[in-house]
Amino acid sequence: MKYFLILVAILVPACSTAPAAAPEAGVAVVWNRVEDPHATCEALGGRKNLFNVLGCSQWSEAAQGTPRVCSIYAPAPRNERDLQRFATLGHELMHCFDGNWHDRWGRMNPPSQNAAASAAQGGSASRLQ
Repeated sequence: MKYFLILVAILVPACSTAPAAAPEAGVAVVWNRVEDPHATCEALGGRKNLFNVLGCSQWSEAAQGTPRVCSIYAPAPRNERDLQRFATLGHELMHCFDGNWHDRWGRMNPPSQNAAASAAQGGSASRLQ
């Protein structure tokens, strides 16, 4: 059952916007501890989600020469064995560094379609979620 919960946490859709600046600008990560991530992420994404959202991340535009800001909205783990909340936090952190690496249903995208990869290659990074 524990492994099933971890798998579900990894496959849960999250709202994430693609990084817009070049990777050399750096990334600042802000963790917003929220008690109801589903409602918070629906409000940030501006859409209803069919599945329960356990957390999300969102990019904020930064001024030239300053680090990009990736805000994570996820609940704090209740204790050191709260694997679901730790997995959610790690999942959203991966969005901060790798962009949209899965579609809104949790299916993995080919590397050429990742938002971070297309932005690094000079292409336009689009929101896939």
